[in-house]
Amino acid sequence: MDSIVGLTGRDDVVADLVAEIRKGKHVILTGTVGIGKSAVLREALDQISSKIELIITLHDHQAKGQFVEMARQMLSLGLISAEELDLPAQFHDMAPAAIEWKEIRNRVNRMSMRDLTQAVIPALAKSETKPVIAVDDLTSLTPTQMAFWLAIFDHAQVIGCASEKKPRVKKLWWKMKEIAIKPLPPAVIKDMVKRYVTSKGILIESPDQYISHVVKQSGGIPQAIFDMLEESSKERILDKRKVREMRHDAGVKYLDFTPMIMILGALIVSMRYIGMGTGDKTLYIMGGMGAALFLTFRFFVFKGVGR
Repeated sequence: MDSIVGLTGRDDVVADLVAEIRKGKHVILTGTVGIGKSAVLREALDQISSKIELIITLHDHQAKGQFVEMARQMLSLGLISAEELDLPAQFHDMAPAAIEWKEIRNRVNRMSMRDLTQAVIPALAKSETKPVIAVDDLTSLTPTQMAFWLAIFDHAQVIGCASEKKPRVKKLWWKMKEIAIKPLPPAVIKDMVKRYVTSKGILIESPDQYISHVVKQSGGIPQAIFDMLEESSKERILDKRKVREMRHDAGVKYLDFTPMIMILGALIVSMRYIGMGTGDKTLYIMGGMGAALFLTFRFFVFKGVGR
């Protein structure tokens, strides 16, 4: 994606991020899903990597996975020992490069968040060089996880991305310099589309309509532009009808029905127990039928999600 739309029109924001990293500040890149935060972060790190001795990059979107990956990279960099990770004695005297991650992965994965942080934070604290920790996603943190990251802030420089700055972890944002990634302007999108169409040799019945449609539908979101361009390249000829039907899913938010489903399941179970306790056979039977329907509905919902 980066070669097509990821960094087009982002020179200024990359330069701003590089400048903040050089100052040693914690930085948070904000913007909607698909806006190109990760692409900007990668480019900035590539430009400044020769000036940074230690870089840890975390791509997992879940806090537990981020800390496990942090432990793995710290182990390979020699920032944390096998003993500090409470690994078996057979690994204690081995050089970090000699330890196969596949042999210890399950053991590290089983560690709790608290145990991981109790190993990671002291190891970071004793490091002579302050590492840069780049995190692809700091959006879905809980207040407890925020406390872990605040402790890390004292011993490492953190550069992260977030599609939403949630109020419950505002203490984290206060310590970070915010750089907002804005949608691409129409002029940049038009130039991007023209270059892509030329390079791919796409046949379009009405080029002006096509370009205007991409500009309007994408809203300046690089991922949306990429999705629409890629979809276009699969067509032999793009007529006006196909252009009008072009859509994308980048940045689209869906309503989460999980709490509603959980409440419904609890009510059905309650009906069964109330029926048993009061001797109300009708309520008991209704609860049983509801449970059967609920389990059937749940099966098809999760089957659809799996696809």
